[in-house]
Amino acid sequence: MANIDRPNGAVLVGNITGAPVNGKMRKYNVDVSNAVAIFPGDFISLEADGNVKASTTSDRILGVCMGVNVDMDVSATEHPGYLPATTVGTILVNVDPNSLYEVQEDSVGSNLALDSIGNLADVAVGSGNTATGTSAHEIDSSDIGVGAQLKIVDLVDKADNALGANAKWIVKINEAHFVGETGI
Repeated sequence: MANIDRPNGAVLVGNITGAPVNGKMRKYNVDVSNAVAIFPGDFISLEADGNVKASTTSDRILGVCMGVNVDMDVSATEHPGYLPATTVGTILVNVDPNSLYEVQEDSVGSNLALDSIGNLADVAVGSGNTATGTSAHEIDSSDIGVGAQLKIVDLVDKADNALGANAKWIVKINEAHFVGETGI
């Protein structure tokens, strides 16, 4: 049976050390210069002014958006729970560099294989679904071994997931912002 093409960004599933997931979240501000909507599950990057934005393939990753703080004046923050583009707000970001996430591959070009485990890849940035509040960030399957933002850890072990197009994988952020000595 073929995998369903249903990207939903990065879903927190564990910790590389085996320790319990206990939410290493921090609140960050998003300013009006943010050009794209931010959805739970989006990879997030720190800007030079201290605000955050949805990551692109050239950014170091701060973490993953776990939620958007509700602003009663911005209905999209209530339901389905995303922050529209060019909207000031705050989001909760998991900044634990040891976190593991389940992410779908984009299946553009060749599909990932078991020998992709241990390799690096970048984030394929898509536009989230404003009706459901679902992220569209995926693994860029066309640059395995070339990209550097994510490290492929394992294939998700579920009955409805198999090698091939739209497979779901466990990844760890490789280019974590608060790890190493490089600044913004």
